[in-house]
Amino acid sequence: IHGFASTTYEVSLLAKFLEKHNFRVVLDNLPGHGTTIEDCNSTKYQEWISFAEERFAEISTDCEKVYVVGFSMGAILGLHLASLFPVNKLVIAAPVMSFKSPFKVNVLVRMLNKIITKQKKGRQQSGLKTIANYSGYDHYPLTALNEFRKMNNFVYKRLPRINCPILYIHSNNDRVSLSKNIDIILNQVNSKQKDKLIVEQANHHLFYENPDQELIFNTVCNFIH
Repeated sequence: IHGFASTTYEVSLLAKFLEKHNFRVVLDNLPGHGTTIEDCNSTKYQEWISFAEERFAEISTDCEKVYVVGFSMGAILGLHLASLFPVNKLVIAAPVMSFKSPFKVNVLVRMLNKIITKQKKGRQQSGLKTIANYSGYDHYPLTALNEFRKMNNFVYKRLPRINCPILYIHSNNDRVSLSKNIDIILNQVNSKQKDKLIVEQANHHLFYENPDQELIFNTVCNFIH
């Protein structure tokens, strides 16, 4: 499951890698993604959740085991699925449960998102300058970001329901998903197996080409095998 304001392209390299290792991989753009910023801003978080639930249910009818891999906001959706369905294993990469600028998101965006609906992305700050073919929007859809905030509040309360094996992937070079998210999430879930992969060179976009890519991809593959 891809991240906020982006598309399946950012997880496509991992998908191709897993397909070569005989996994059936399903990729879909979330509602409001891969179209326009205005479309994203008109989408409610319940639509993201319902879409993910429906796709999981469809896959479950064909497959004996289902593994969920989510990146950034997609990792939050993965956590939701694991709180509701019998996910066999869950990979959460750079989840953003707590935002790096909590006052901005929880107060300013909450108050002003209908007035200031988008903000240009800083390529330096998020690590986008290292990505040649970034697939997401060039602005943050702030009305949708407020929905992301609301979804986090909803999913956080459901974390104790999760008991499947989890692999948490984090980069110490990540300026979007800070390391505090590790304890926020892993201290709440009831999974007995909580594996962690901490890398040093990748930025927030863990599944694009980066110096840690081989280690990340092999760890994901070995975890879900």
